[in-house]
Amino acid sequence: MQTFKLTPKPQSDYRLEIKELKYRCKLETHGYRLDKVVYGFSEKLANLVKMHDAGFNIEEVPFVEAQRDLVKALVERGRAKSKIDHLLHAQEFDGADNGDDVNKAKMKLNELNNKIQDAKTALGITGTVKLLKF
Repeated sequence: MQTFKLTPKPQSDYRLEIKELKYRCKLETHGYRLDKVVYGFSEKLANLVKMHDAGFNIEEVPFVEAQRDLVKALVERGRAKSKIDHLLHAQEFDGADNGDDVNKAKMKLNELNNKIQDAKTALGITGTVKLLKF
């Protein structure tokens, strides 16, 4: 597994660069964005020299399992938030008696938030991390 760091060109949309990058090499489904820099994963990156020649400001960074853990926790947190929303909607509009399920989902969300914070601390990240889907 290889990790890449893509710094988008100024005044450009990073999504277009990611789309072009997907044509050149197979990317994992999710990555993250931190301070306008995109981090992602690939089984095998294309030749970086050719990618620099094509106009990409990309570099390979050492693979750290904490980065994968961070991305997985971000994905799971999104699912947990969605589940809580659905349960609360069912309570409000359908009169469902699912208080225990809501509490379990909130505890899971809290665990995921702690896991995300631990991963950010391990990686030395102090800013806001945004989950990206490639």
